[in-house]
Amino acid sequence: MNATKPIPSSFAKLPKTYEALCRLHLPRTLHDEIELEAVTEIIDLMAGHTLNRDQADYLETLAELAEAYESANHETLPALPPHEFLAAHLENIGMSATEWGKLIGIDRSTASRLLRGERKFNTAHVRKTAEALGLEASLLI
Repeated sequence: MNATKPIPSSFAKLPKTYEALCRLHLPRTLHDEIELEAVTEIIDLMAGHTLNRDQADYLETLAELAEAYESANHETLPALPPHEFLAAHLENIGMSATEWGKLIGIDRSTASRLLRGERKFNTAHVRKTAEALGLEASLLI
């Protein structure tokens, strides 16, 4: 693991600049499950928050590194329909449908219908969700 500082316990305690985030954990190719775990911990800490540009770039870099490691070392699961993927992701990060709806600017009932697959995501839903949660937009299409 290449962390040079302990990972903060809350998003509010995370550094705001890319350079300071790199001092926390330098982004680099992942070689084992321990490094993946450290990166995943930071990704989980950042997901679902409003990020500045440096934080968003850092999160995207970590997500790409984790995805590359997992693609090379873990069995690929079948792709889920967008609504099922997002519902599972929100559950994993502890975010309710209501919280997700507020995050992207939709009401609770619309958020619930989207997550049940009763309504399709539109371009704004995909873009705002991908930005807010640090996800690849393609997972929601």
